[in-house]
Amino acid sequence: MIIGDDEMNHDGQKTRRIDIPGCVGYLSNFERLWSLANVAMIARIIGDVSKADLKQALDKVRYMHPLIGSRIIFDDRNVAWLSIDAVPETVLRIVSRTSETQWLDEIRHENMMPFEREKGPMIRFIHLYSPKVSELIVFANHSICDGMSLAILIRDILICYSEPLKEAQVLYPPTMADHIPRGSLLSRLAKKAIIGYYNSQWKKRLHYLSQADYNELIAFYWGKYQSSIVLLQLGLDETFDLIARCRENGSTVGSALTAAFLAAYQDVIGPFPKKRRRITIAYDLRRHLRECVGDVFCFFAWGTTFPFSYDGRKSFWKNAQDLHVITQKKVDKLDASNTELFYFDPGLIDAFNLAPFLQIVPEAFDRTEKLAALAQDTKNSAFSISRKFMSIYPSAGITNLGSLDFPVTYGNLRLDLMVFVPPASPFAPLIIGGISVGGKLVFSLNYVEHMGGDGSLITADMIKIRNRALEYLGFPGKVNDKAI
Repeated sequence: MIIGDDEMNHDGQKTRRIDIPGCVGYLSNFERLWSLANVAMIARIIGDVSKADLKQALDKVRYMHPLIGSRIIFDDRNVAWLSIDAVPETVLRIVSRTSETQWLDEIRHENMMPFEREKGPMIRFIHLYSPKVSELIVFANHSICDGMSLAILIRDILICYSEPLKEAQVLYPPTMADHIPRGSLLSRLAKKAIIGYYNSQWKKRLHYLSQADYNELIAFYWGKYQSSIVLLQLGLDETFDLIARCRENGSTVGSALTAAFLAAYQDVIGPFPKKRRRITIAYDLRRHLRECVGDVFCFFAWGTTFPFSYDGRKSFWKNAQDLHVITQKKVDKLDASNTELFYFDPGLIDAFNLAPFLQIVPEAFDRTEKLAALAQDTKNSAFSISRKFMSIYPSAGITNLGSLDFPVTYGNLRLDLMVFVPPASPFAPLIIGGISVGGKLVFSLNYVEHMGGDGSLITADMIKIRNRALEYLGFPGKVNDKAI
């Protein structure tokens, strides 16, 4: 199957290639940067979910959203093309549900199994089943989708489940790079000149990494660490109360939650390192473009990074208001501060993406010849870029998908709540994902623990941070000693 003719983006790069069977686009460098990360969404469903009907719904949404059934084909320039040709069936694993917290163990299990990107698919589904309550987990490689995509996907699965005769329409993914402003001509030329130097150095010392190299590093990393989560949850009435407080104080729920977590972290752990008192706010491009791209499933998120510290001399609500003003200005401009990534050689993106892991799992780089060669080439431009990037790496990353206007009832099923799980990072201590459906708000605090080490101490601190954030927000009665 061949889709479309060769198409070009505004930088003159092809976005589809007719010589690649089933080509539906390519991974830009920004998407490629997330190849090591996974992202998940959990939906708690009330009602008896039929295995056969769920499988039929998954087949239908795979038709609607091509990237669900995609794999990567690398060309001779190491560009990663997305193809729906010769991809195996959708992976659905059904497990008996034994507890309300079982989904976290399933996410940890999935993390330990790297996606075979050149085989596909790059998404898996887990159904924790009981006749009355279930959790549907969608677990995907972050390079092909963002948090909003996973939320849209769960909604569409439930619609297809409850309305099996409804006609499905294919929504081909747009090219994200076409929707990002690149800044002035002068800034683009300057970025290209600087990055051109790094690219030329890289081409003299190439280290192209294979799927086997990724698999070895990921398996070793998740053998030493595990992902963990602490949840902050608000019910319907509590969410309405918080919205009212935010309006009274010139803030949004997202800014208030972010300020509360930053304040709580400072109270419990202390301030972030001086050069890293920076935060990244991720947001959904679908909501900020002039043209409507529809409810597409793809990586269509952007982010803005800026210096920010919680100021204890000001009130909590003044901090939240200040954060809201800064964020709003940058999001309205579709801040172009990260666009230099688009100009790097794709192979260099892969290399400096892996470079920081040499500091935390150096033994993993002895497991393949290519990883060992990269690790020994310390003068490679991948390491100089990585050092610069990590010296100012933001200490906090926040993605709030907001209040989603999704139906709650789907035939005989009811969507009770959703939990968004962005990728935890060993390099950023505060990673937060938020979502609200049906008036129930859930924010996840995501982090990594060293296996067999001080994990319990980290979790205890994270619970304290969650509880302190609840106090800042005005809900001291919800403080408890449970993580989930």
